Formats: sequence, C-alpha cells, structure tokens
Amino acid sequence: MEQKRNQKKQAAAPSRTSGKRIVKNPKRLLEHQLNSLNVIALIVCLTAGTVFMLFGKRPTKSEEENRDLTACPQFSISSYLNGTFTSQFSQFFNDTVPMRSTFKGMISDFRGSLGVPYDEGVIIIGNVPDIDNNVNDQTEPSETEPIETTQPATQNATEETNPTETTEVPETTEATTEPEEEEDYDGEIANNILIIKDRGIMLYGGGFSNGQKYAETLNKYKAELGTGVNVYSLVAPTAVSYYLPKKYESYTASEIENINHINSFFDGVTPVDAYSILGEHKKEAIYSRTDHHWQPLGAYYAAQAFAETAGVPFAPLSDYETVTKEGYVGTLYGYTNQKVFKDNPEPFVYYKPKNQYTTTYYNTDMTNERQGNLLINLDNVANSSWYLVFMGGDERITRVQTDCTNGRKLMIIKDSYGNALVPCLTQSFSEIWVADMRYFEPGVIDFVRQHGITDVLFAMNTYSATGGNSKKLQKIMY
Repeated sequence: MEQKRNQKKQAAAPSRTSGKRIVKNPKRLLEHQLNSLNVIALIVCLTAGTVFMLFGKRPTKSEEENRDLTACPQFSISSYLNGTFTSQFSQFFNDTVPMRSTFKGMISDFRGSLGVPYDEGVIIIGNVPDIDNNVNDQTEPSETEPIETTQPATQNATEETNPTETTEVPETTEATTEPEEEEDYDGEIANNILIIKDRGIMLYGGGFSNGQKYAETLNKYKAELGTGVNVYSLVAPTAVSYYLPKKYESYTASEIENINHINSFFDGVTPVDAYSILGEHKKEAIYSRTDHHWQPLGAYYAAQAFAETAGVPFAPLSDYETVTKEGYVGTLYGYTNQKVFKDNPEPFVYYKPKNQYTTTYYNTDMTNERQGNLLINLDNVANSSWYLVFMGGDERITRVQTDCTNGRKLMIIKDSYGNALVPCLTQSFSEIWVADMRYFEPGVIDFVRQHGITDVLFAMNTYSATGGNSKKLQKIMY
C-alpha cells in the first residue's frame, strides 16, 4: 500500500527532466508566442478590413475616369428574387471601394516600380478588338463612348481665367508636341489601349453594319426636315488613325474605311471631311496623350472643315485667346491605371473666342433656363477633368447667341467630342444649339422647326457612329 502511494506521488511530482527542457528551450516558447501574435494580428486585420469595407465612406464619382461610379440599387422583393438586386449590388460594392483613388494610385505606383520596359514587347492587359467588321460588327462599342463624361462640373460656371493659366494670342498654329513618328517603338496594351512611350491609343473595333444604320438614320432626318434645313455628318477619327505604329496596324480596324463606308450611304446628307485636315496637322497637339478626347486644337481644325463645307465664315486662331494649363492627366490614366500617364502629364490648351455671345443652359427637357458661360472656370476641377471646360459636361442643352449676323442657326447633335467644336463656331453662326444624343428629351424634328434652325450637324467620334450611341439618334427623332 505504501509503495502505491509513493508511486502516485512520483507521478504527480514535476519531472526535473521536463522542467529542464522548458528552461533550456525558450525558442519553442517564443515560436509559440509569435504564432499566437500572428493569428491575433491576422484576425485584427481581417476585422478592420471588413469594418472598413462595410462602413467606410464610399465615393460616388471617379475623377480619374471622369465618370459617376455605380449607384447602390433600390431593394425590392422582385429584384431580389430574380437576382437583379444582388448582381447590381455586387457591381456597386466593387466599384465604390472606400479610398478607391488612393488604392488605384498605390497599385499604379507598385506596377511602375516593377520597371517593365516598353522595348521588351507587347503586354496584353485587356483584349485586342476583333476587327472582322465585314462579317459581324464584332466589338460593338458600349452605349456610351469608351470613357465618357456624364456630369456637369458645376452649375454656376464662370468664364474667368484661372490664375495658374497663361493667356496669350497665338501667332502661329504650328505648336507641336509630336515632332517625330512613333513607329519604331514597342508598347503595351491595357484595356484595349496601346501605350506607346507616354501616349495612350484606343484600339478601334469598327462596325460596318452599325455605320450603315447611322447613315440611314441621318437620311431619315434629312427627309423629315426637307430642303430648307441642311444636314451634315462629322464623324471624327480618334488618335489611332494618326499615331498607331505600323507594326500594330493589325490590332485595329480602319477608321477611314468605316467613315467612307458611312458616307457612301448618305442621301441628301452632307459629309464633313475631318479626317484629311487632321492628318495635315498630325504633328501638332491635336489629340491628348493621356485622354481619349482630341485636344481643342484638333476640334478647331475639324470645325474649320465643317465651316468650309457649310459655307460660313471661320475665324483664325489669332481671333482667340490661348489658355494653357499645365499638368493634364486625362481619362486614360484612370482607365488603365498605368503610371506612365501619371508621370508624364501634358499641357491642356484651349481657345477663348473674343467676339460677343451669350450662353443659356437648360435641363435636358428644356426646363430650368439659366444664364452661364460657355467656357467654365477650372479652378476647382481635377486635372483629369479639364475637358469639362466646354459647357461643363453633357447633361444639359446649351444655346449660344452670337454677334454673327448671317442669320444661320446651327444645332449640334453630338457626343462629348462635339463639345470642343462649339467655341470654334461662335463667329460662324448667329445662334448655336447644342444637345447630347444620349440625354436630349424633346423630339429633334419638332425642335428644329420650332426654333427656326437652318443647319443640323451630327458630330461624334467613330466609336459612337459605329456603336451603340448611334441608336440614340433614332429615339430622339420625334
């Protein structure tokens, strides 16, 4: 009995050997503590991230991309049951991450730090368009332009010159930023954009059948308006027509072939050849390097081609004030998140007419008439949104009454490319009405008759004329 009690005491007593192992192996204890801390840190990070994503302030607009972010959908039982609500909420949740711009900048800087040189070849980040447009209209552009401005920058725009701008009267039109051809360089592609050195070039998919429908729609406008109203079509090419290296020609459809295809179907509609005059000036800064729009200088030359076609006077650049803003980083940075655009900003140069005119704005249903300025103040506008200088955006109807006395009244039906044409024509027409085909609510035919309009110009880039935007023209006719 005594022997059993001694055995129990020995079993219960701590082993000297085991005690020595604890004392002599603090490394294992430290590893155990570190592992515990790692688990705790991971839990804290996941919890903080979850709280941040759920309760952090979500942005409503992307300045880099010049667009409104996805809105939170309204809940309803029917939309929940058919899956619409969950799908739309997922889009909203992913598109409006708190501190979105900050994270995009960090990602861009990280990618840039990897130092992938351009001369190592082509990197496909997006998809190269299928350009077999003779068969099936393949990559029909979206209902809006590839990257589009939709919201006005301000409701009370002023026309004062920004103190950081420089203003001068131009002595020549030969200000150039593209002195050399860029055909010997390799590039990289991001979201259907070829990045060549510090220039972004959107690749064009084309669309012959959509182009034919666009032409047939304009023919209907002309037939309805009759011989008393001149109808014009200005399909603007984009940078891909002038700055794409030859080695990448197979990556894009031909804009001039699509434009000529459109023009071949016109009956009574007068085409405006912007392609040729822009080609004559391609060594000048006619297109932005960091934005999908043309520069105001490119719009000026296109407006000149239109004025010559329409038989109206056209003012030389010496009749304008030139305003230069340094540091423009346009929509292509937000669209591709490529650091090369951020690190290579460009000048944004626009032209202020010197003649007398007044500008009136209306909502898209012709309500809420108010006076404003044709060229807005850019003091508080992000450098990615400076193209908004023209009327502040697209969601409004604009009326410009000028001191031109020829009695010609113009209506411009356009996408955002058409915005930059307006200041160039204030000395060519007595009155100019501007309406975006995506937002205009009155019927165009009745509107033209009601306001005594003599000339209608359809002005848009190739993506719109051969894509979804052209369908809007049918909806706003009546």
